[in-house]
Amino acid sequence: METSGEQPRFAAQQVSELMKNLTLGIVGDLGRMLREQGLGHRPIRILELVMFGMFMVTEAFVTHMGLEEGRASLDQFHEDMIAHMFSEFIFKHQKAKDLEEVQGRFQELNSLINQRYREYRRWLSDDVQDRHNPFRQTFTALWANISSEPLPAQEELNTLLTAFSRNLARFWTGCMASFPPKSA
Repeated sequence: METSGEQPRFAAQQVSELMKNLTLGIVGDLGRMLREQGLGHRPIRILELVMFGMFMVTEAFVTHMGLEEGRASLDQFHEDMIAHMFSEFIFKHQKAKDLEEVQGRFQELNSLINQRYREYRRWLSDDVQDRHNPFRQTFTALWANISSEPLPAQEELNTLLTAFSRNLARFWTGCMASFPPKSA
């Protein structure tokens, strides 16, 4: 038995678990931020918050580790998170009738995650360039995905954007500090 062949898989599993914890921490912090901003009474789509958290963790990890070096951990993370979303959200309330339905739901979820990543990546990239409206497009896209209600009024929105921007910076910094060092 070759231990060197097993080590990367074990390391990928450990990193995946760390990334999952970071994602769920982001979800909890965003929920807390919404409550603190007086939006806790509004219904939200928690699965969308999970996808946003996954996006933030994935982007930070790719920035830190690089896509090729981090691929095994990223693949494991996405498999683990999809399994988590299925068990905690999708199948918790409605079981699948057969394997075909499971595969259909899997493809639908995977497609939605990829779509959200593309959207958030575009908005975040644009927002980083815009110094006057910090993360407005990113928050607007997130809000449209988590809520069926319109954005809050301008004054409330400005306060919310400030809190959201601070949280994004904290999430990014926390993720970057949590990842294992890049191999030499």
